[in-house]
Parts: sequence; structure tokens; C-alpha cells
Amino acid sequence: FEFKNIEPGDWTLTFSHNDMLSQTESVNVAQNESKAVTIALEDLEPVDVLRVTGKRTLIHPEKIGSSTTIPRRVLEEYRSGNDLRQLIESTPGVISDTYGNIITRGEHNAINYELDGVVLPEAAGVLQQSQIATPRSLQSMQVDIGGYEAHDGGGPLGAVVRMKSRNIEAKPSTTVGGQLGGPIAGNIYYNSTGAFSQDPKSKLHRLRYESSGQFNGSSYRLVPYTKKYSYNQGMDINTLSKLEYKPNERDTYRLTAGLNQSWMRIPLPQLSAGVGVRQKQTDMQNYIIAAFRRTGRKYFDEANIALTNAFYSENFFSRGTVFDPLPVVNGEEPAINSVQPNAKRFNYVFSAQGNIKKQLKAHHLETGFYSEIRPVSTKYGALYRNANLLASAAASGAAQEEINAAVDAGENPAGINPNPLPFGALINPFTFQQGGPNITGNVTKYKGFRYIQSGWLQDTYKPTEGFWKRLTLNAGVRADVYHGVFGDTMKLAQTMLTVPGIEPFDLQPFKKQTVTDAQASGRFGASFVVTPNTVIRGSFSNIFTPPPVDIFVTAPLVGEGSINGIYNGTIRPMRATRGKLVDVSMENQIGPRFVTRTNLFYKQLTNFGDSGVIQNTPLYNRLQLSGQEAYGIETRLDLKPSRDGFGFNGFVSNTIQVAYLRGSRGVTGGIYEIEDGPITEKYPDHDRRYAMTAGFGYRSRKGWWFLGDVQTLSGLPNRLDQDIFGPQPKRTPRITLVGLSTGYNTPKKLRVSPFIPSSFDVRIDNMLNERKPTNLGSPFQGTRFLIPFRLLAGASWQV
Repeated sequence: FEFKNIEPGDWTLTFSHNDMLSQTESVNVAQNESKAVTIALEDLEPVDVLRVTGKRTLIHPEKIGSSTTIPRRVLEEYRSGNDLRQLIESTPGVISDTYGNIITRGEHNAINYELDGVVLPEAAGVLQQSQIATPRSLQSMQVDIGGYEAHDGGGPLGAVVRMKSRNIEAKPSTTVGGQLGGPIAGNIYYNSTGAFSQDPKSKLHRLRYESSGQFNGSSYRLVPYTKKYSYNQGMDINTLSKLEYKPNERDTYRLTAGLNQSWMRIPLPQLSAGVGVRQKQTDMQNYIIAAFRRTGRKYFDEANIALTNAFYSENFFSRGTVFDPLPVVNGEEPAINSVQPNAKRFNYVFSAQGNIKKQLKAHHLETGFYSEIRPVSTKYGALYRNANLLASAAASGAAQEEINAAVDAGENPAGINPNPLPFGALINPFTFQQGGPNITGNVTKYKGFRYIQSGWLQDTYKPTEGFWKRLTLNAGVRADVYHGVFGDTMKLAQTMLTVPGIEPFDLQPFKKQTVTDAQASGRFGASFVVTPNTVIRGSFSNIFTPPPVDIFVTAPLVGEGSINGIYNGTIRPMRATRGKLVDVSMENQIGPRFVTRTNLFYKQLTNFGDSGVIQNTPLYNRLQLSGQEAYGIETRLDLKPSRDGFGFNGFVSNTIQVAYLRGSRGVTGGIYEIEDGPITEKYPDHDRRYAMTAGFGYRSRKGWWFLGDVQTLSGLPNRLDQDIFGPQPKRTPRITLVGLSTGYNTPKKLRVSPFIPSSFDVRIDNMLNERKPTNLGSPFQGTRFLIPFRLLAGASWQV
């Protein structure tokens, strides 16, 4: 900004911006003097709170939860700057699993996403590979892992990721950039904002837009299930666009559209690729949000309402006639088969949500609702071939015994097949024997429906005088109702009747089934300021999580025999997850730039959600297990930059946790998986005990910055079959990943040409080129290996 022809003398300038801390500077201007004032405003996020005293405060006595805030600076600088999942995993309580899975306090894939205060419906599928938003579209984000309030819900509650999209500006600006690297990878990213008119008197000045996103391409897209592989190319589109209109100071209308699409070729062993195996996957997470906010006066302080339409899908395609001699190894499978699946999963979601907030003296009241309807459809078909040499040898040995017995009895053995199960032979998926029916998408077409209705009321009480002003109390209740419809699968039952030698079975599990669950959940928490630099917190949360209903219908395992007329693998309705979470923490500020937090938690869940691979494929299906108990300790250390945003900065996140299987320890939803005897497994397959993520960087006043990061993870349970693979260690090896990002923001005075970039950056992932297994033979994860070293170099231009 430039101010001309101002009077000489002392001037006080106050700089402010939406969602940023204001700053005041005093300036003395002499006659005929030109003076420049440089201002760097800080984000008005929970990172910093400016008190009346002017002291920089990094702790938050008004919060009862365990939250980690990631500001814009870290969003831009951490690793590639393109992966939302990596940022979430850099926070305590959240641990990387494998193949895109995330562990949150012992729970599996239980992330609830919010965008600008709007709950985004839970994604389709167990393992959607497209991300819900790119970090390049975010201004900041906050990851909450405990201390939930009554308004938290509508989806999983392992962690809540509250994302704030980029600010909308009146002054037009556009930035375009890109990255290139190797092995072959690259992207183009952009952000643009402005008002439709620069005339402050025009109504179009109040109509503003913001759009940002990225277009990625890579030859390293998915975590492969073999160390040496072919293919693995992928492309992603992630964009977020907003249109906002403020007719007056009280009302805000906003329309938001998220486009998130992914196309991937599945990595395959080189031998498999050489014989012609081809597999690919496409994912979609698209949504449109229409939101309205009004700030009130008499009856309420703020009211919000939002309507969301979401379109989610997963599609998997195979070249179905090709035999794969090296399929993915998944634990606890009855056989190793070559399975070439074709599968589709689609969710349409309509949700309505809203809340009203009102402050009455020391009470901050909030009430609201969440409604969701979700019709879903799935389809699964596959061609099965025998890829189990041991099974082939066993079948040949049994046939040879029959031949010998016939010869000894003086009978003609000509009718006995000496090789009844050849390697590579077509088999049916019900008995894994030759002959019998196969399954196609027409047989396994499935339709389901889910309805959720929630309402809540909460009160945050904060005294303003005396000793008790150190205290904050929060209490609330949330009521949830879940109704699930699991469509009939009678076509599959009719196909099963043609399986040779099948026993009579119960048709009830193949008919349409409904489930209705409800719960009133209490949420209670408190925080207390022990000293000006120390806050202690405690909370208790009842948990109620509606399960998904988009299950793939696959072939029941007829060859294992039925139990009470039911074959394992038959569809089984899923009930709501219920549980409780206790969380206590202490937060300390040390000087103006250090802040630490230590958390202890205890969690119990029944019917907790999990995932199961579909035999020897990379596809995942919905599952529920009987119960889980988890507890642990988490710490976070933050080194903030100086007040002007420069200097050293960094963080350390530590998570130590253990998870136990409880109850029957078996599968209770998704499919029937009835065990003959007691289950001996003590831990879930995603029981990773320790994770540490650290980053350390520096940002100079001359534009240069760097951020190095390291992540170390203890191993997961090793579930490789020792009868096949020999003696195995109990856990996979420890993993250590090292990365480095560095860049330079070009000063405006050096950008004498529009062709000179406004910034440069270089990113290195997996500097040590670790290729260790992240998982081995897990029954719910399969076998996965880390992807190799990657280098990206990029630049951006302000248009």
C-alpha cells in the first residue's frame, strides 16, 4: 500500500486482516521523506494468542482437547507439500500404517474430516487412495485426538482433522507453480483469489472467489507388495474452489466445490507383469457444500447451516484371463490364488448440518444437528486360478494314494486324475477346486443405505473473576441414531446351489437386513491454569460411530463347511461402534518460543471398525472386530519461529501405545468369520507400538528456508505363514525415513522480469532409500514395501 501527500509528524498505523493477528506500528514522517514499513502478520489460529498484555502466549487455557495445529508455513514446507496424510501423521497419536492406512490411538482408519467447520461425510471404501483435499488448498489445519466435545461426530472419532481453506482476498492475485523430479514425478499447482469488482461501492466487490489445487503425476504412486516391481504410475487431481458473497456485515453465503480424482496402475512383481497381468484403480472424492453463516445480536451470536452433496467411488479393473504366478501374500488365507478382480463401489451422500452459538455471561452455549442419507452400491467379480504349489503337490499326493490303493485292491485306477489341481488351473472361488461356478458382477450386485441423525447441546463455562477464572469446564450430550440397510444377495445364494457337494445352508443372511442403533453420549472436560505457563486438562468422551454399509459381496468359503448353516464369508450386518475415551494432558510454555504437551489416554471400543483384504488381491473390504483396548502416552514439542516469522523452528511428536484385542477377538461384522476354537491372537494386526516424527528448520529474512524431517516407526506384527515361509521374527523391522525440503522466496526487488520465479524449492523423500517391509502377511493389510528415494525440484510464479 502507498500513502501520498500525508502530513509530517507521528503516525500510528494498525494493520489487520481476516483471520490474522493485527499489529500496530508507530512511524515518524518528516517533510519530503519517503518511509517504508514492513509488516508480517501472524495467523489467528490456536498457534498464538495475543493477550492484552502483549505477551506471546502459546498455550490455550480455554481448550479442553488434545490438539496440534499445523500453520501455513509447515503445510508448505513439510516434505513434498502435496500429501495431506503425511501432515496428519506428523502429529502425536497418529501413526503411519501401510498402503495409505492411518492408526489413531490403536484405531484403524478412523479420521473425521472437517472443512471450514463443515463435517465432510466419511469416504467410500476402506482405503480410498485419493485425498480429501491437498495441503496447497489449506490455510491451516488442526488435528484433535481427544477431549471431544458434543459437536464432534458424524463419522469416525479416532481423530478429527479440522481444515481451514485458504483466505479469500478482495485484491486479485494468482500464483502458478510446479515440481519435477525423479524417478519420474511432477505436478502443477495454483491458487487464485479476488473480488469480481475492485470498486468498493459495487455489490460485485462483495462477491469473491478463491480456487487452488494441484495436478500430480508420478511413477511411484502406491506402496508395492513386492520390493522389485513394474508399473505403479499414477495421476491425481485435487482442487478446491469457493465462491463467497457478503451482502452485509452479518451474513455470509459460501459455495465450495472439492474435486479429488485419482488414476493408478497397480504395482506388480516383474514376473507377473511379464506374463501380461495388468491392474488399475480409480478413486473419486468429490463434494459440493452450500453454507450460510449469520452473526446475530439478541437471540444468538452465530448461526450456521450447511448442505453437502458428496460423490465417492472406487473402481478396480483387471485383465481377467491372465494367470498371475506371484499374487500378493495375505495372511490367514486358506490358499494362495491368482485372483483378477473387477470391482466398483459408489456412495452418494446428502448431509445437512447446522448450529447456533450464544454467550450468556460466563456460559458459551452451542446446540446443533447433523443429518445424513447415503445410498450405496457395490459390485465384485473375479477370475480365480490356483497359484498354490503346495496345494497342487498335496492334491497330487492324495490322488497318487488313491491310485495306489486302487491298484492294491485290484481295481482300474484310470478314472482317477493324477493331477486334480494343476498350478494355474481355473478354480471356483467357493471351494478353490476345478469345476463349479465363478462369480461375476451381476451375481454380486449389492445395494445398501445408511441414515444418520444426530443432535447435541453443550456448554463451556469459564468464570471471569477471582481464583476460578483459571478454570474452564465443558459439558455436553450428543444423541445419535444410525439405521443401516444391507441389501439382499439372493443371486449369490442361487449361484452357491450349483457348487458341487454343497451342504444345505441358511438363506436368512442373504435376505435384506436392517440394523438400528442409538446412543446418548456424554462429553465432559476441564482445563485449569496452574501457572501462567502451565495448563492441565482432563476429559471423558462416550463414543458412538455409525458403521459404513458399502460392503463388497464375495464368495463364501464353501470348502470349509458351514457352521449352523452359515458359511464363512457370507455378508454380516455391521452394528455401531461404541466405546469410551479418557484423556489427560499437561501443556507448558518455556520462554516465548517453546511449548510442550504430554498426553495420557485410555480407550475401549466394541465392534470397532477394521478392514480385510479380499483373498489374494489389493482390494479391501469392510470388517468389524469384537473389541479393542488401547492406552498410551504422547508428547509434542514445538519450537515456534520468532514473532516476525523468521528464525529456527521445529517440532517433535512421540507416540507410545499398545492395542489389545478384546471380547471374542474375532470378526463381528462385514462378513461371517466363525472360528472353530478360541482365537489366540493378542494384538490387532495394526498394533504399532512406537512412532517418532521430528522436523527442524530455519527461515531467513532474506527469503531462504529449509526443513529437515525424520520419522522412525517400530514394526507391525509379522503374520507370514511360517509353514510356507519358514521361521519369522514376531514383528517387521524398524523403519527410519529421512527427508529434506529447502527453498528460496525471491524478493520483489529481484523480480525485474515476469519470468523470474517468486519461489524455488527442492524436496527429497526417503533420503536413505529404505526399502524395508512396512507389513508382512497381515490378514488385513497384506505385504507392503516402502517406495524408494524421490527428488522433486520446483518453482512458482505470481501472475
